[in-house]
Amino acid sequence: MNIDKIFPKNDRFRDSMLNWYPKIQDLDIPQPISKLVMLSEEEYLATMDKMPLTIVDKVSEAIKEFTLPVFIRTDQSSGKHYWKDPCFYNGDNLAKHLFSICEFNHCADFIGLPFRSIVVREYIPMASKYTAFEDMPVNPERRYFIKDGKIICHHPYWIKDAILNPSIENWEKLSDEMNKETEEEIKLLSSYAEKVIKVIDGFWSIDFCKAQDGRWILIDMATGENSWHPKHSPTPTPR
Repeated sequence: MNIDKIFPKNDRFRDSMLNWYPKIQDLDIPQPISKLVMLSEEEYLATMDKMPLTIVDKVSEAIKEFTLPVFIRTDQSSGKHYWKDPCFYNGDNLAKHLFSICEFNHCADFIGLPFRSIVVREYIPMASKYTAFEDMPVNPERRYFIKDGKIICHHPYWIKDAILNPSIENWEKLSDEMNKETEEEIKLLSSYAEKVIKVIDGFWSIDFCKAQDGRWILIDMATGENSWHPKHSPTPTPR
């Protein structure tokens, strides 16, 4: 898929799932099954004011290929911090969920995130310890950065300073447990990141999340320039 033929020139389109997902979807890495529903230019523009029934119908058809619940996002973002209103869908008002997701994308980063697809994804129960923000499950997540064909560093994703409205009192202790990176985990996720390196050039972040069944799932990617990255001394790359 040639991203330049679908979108106007805009650096943020490089972050689109339409750009990176086709390159990594067949890799031997656990990932959610995903169905990308393309929007026309007219449908995309209409989402700024309403949710066109054509989009609702197309997404509804895509959802039939899955077992509820499902995770819904655009090719750019999910609005996951608001959880039940946008991205977690279990059979209630689909149009409301879709409008919430699109509204978040249009308002994000002050100038909006350009999108052209609604993505229906398999919902994989994660090894959540508590919820935060608007009932969003907080999971063991890791972010790996790759650049120039190498892993340059990796970090726990949900640092404690980022958590708002935690659901339980001992959330800090549970966060410490979730954020502990083991040698076995680093070896596994590094092997996954190296598979991504073989099919994607440039500076990227790769996000992994631990499922209830113990698997580490590749859930998202973005250009490194547009990804949160803590200040730190370089993490030694595992041999």
